[in-house]
Order: sequence, then C-alpha cells, then structure tokens
Amino acid sequence: MSFDEIIVPEAFLKTHPNPEKTQKVIDFVKRTGYLDEPLTIEKGSKVLKDGYRRYIVAKTMKMNNVPVVYDYQK
Repeated sequence: MSFDEIIVPEAFLKTHPNPEKTQKVIDFVKRTGYLDEPLTIEKGSKVLKDGYRRYIVAKTMKMNNVPVVYDYQK
C-alpha cells in the first residue's frame, strides 16, 4: 500500500514509541530493505490499527510502499 494513503488516528500521534525498539526496526530495514511485519489497516477507511512503530520507521526511512494486512470491521 502507498504510505501516503494511510490515516493515522490521533491516539497514535500522541504516543512516543520506545526509541530503542524503534532503532532495532530501523536497523532491520537498513539490513533487509523491508519492514519485519506488515501494518494492520482497517479495510475501506485505511486507518492504521496496529504497527505505529513500523509506520514511524517507514516514514523515517522514506519508504513509498509498506506491507499491510487488512482488519475487517463488522
């Protein structure tokens, strides 16, 4: 999915992920070229449900596309 399409909820924007864990993910992306896990996105609305740290890393690494899995709301 295109990184720019993802909508981040206010609740995530107010948090600050652990810098050490975030750095580990950045190091992984530098080594491999991709995220270790996909982001969870709500199908249809494109709202981020899980993976805010990976979202931050993708933004930091200027990734254009990120792997996602869809959460289907009932």
